[in-house]
Amino acid sequence: MTSQLGFDVEIKLVDALLLLLKREQASLIKVDVDTMEGLLNEKAQVLQDLSSNTQSRYKSVAALGFDADEQGLAKWLAAQDSGIQASWGRFHALLDQAKELNRLNGILINKHFNLNQNVLNTLGRPSSNQFYGPNGQSSSGSGFYNTQA
Repeated sequence: MTSQLGFDVEIKLVDALLLLLKREQASLIKVDVDTMEGLLNEKAQVLQDLSSNTQSRYKSVAALGFDADEQGLAKWLAAQDSGIQASWGRFHALLDQAKELNRLNGILINKHFNLNQNVLNTLGRPSSNQFYGPNGQSSSGSGFYNTQA
C-alpha cells in the first residue's frame, strides 16, 4: 500500500500527466498534429499506470478491512497521520489541475474541429450566385440551370 511512501508514485504520475497536457496544449495552439499524435500514446500509458495504481490502492485498503472504493479509502485515510493525509491532498490538487488542463484542451480541440468543419462545409457548397447547368455553362443564381446549348 502507499502508507509507507504516501502517494509519491501517484503524485509523480499526475506530474507526468500535467507535463503531457501542457505539451498537448502547446501543440494544439501551434496546430502541430504530429506532436499531438505522439502525445496520445504517452498520455494513454500514464493514464493506464494511474488506473493500475488506483486498483492496487483499493486492493490494499480492502486487505486492511476497508471497502475497496472511495469510501473505504476515505475511512483508511482518516486513520492515517497528517503526512499521509497531506500527500493525499497534494495528489488530489494535482488531479484537479490535470482535469482543468484537460478541459481547456478539449475546448481547443472543439474549436479546431468546428473550424475544420466550417471549411469543409464551405468547400462543399457551390457559390450562391454561380451555378453550372447540364451543358457546363454557368448561369446566375436563379436556382435554375440554363438548359440552352
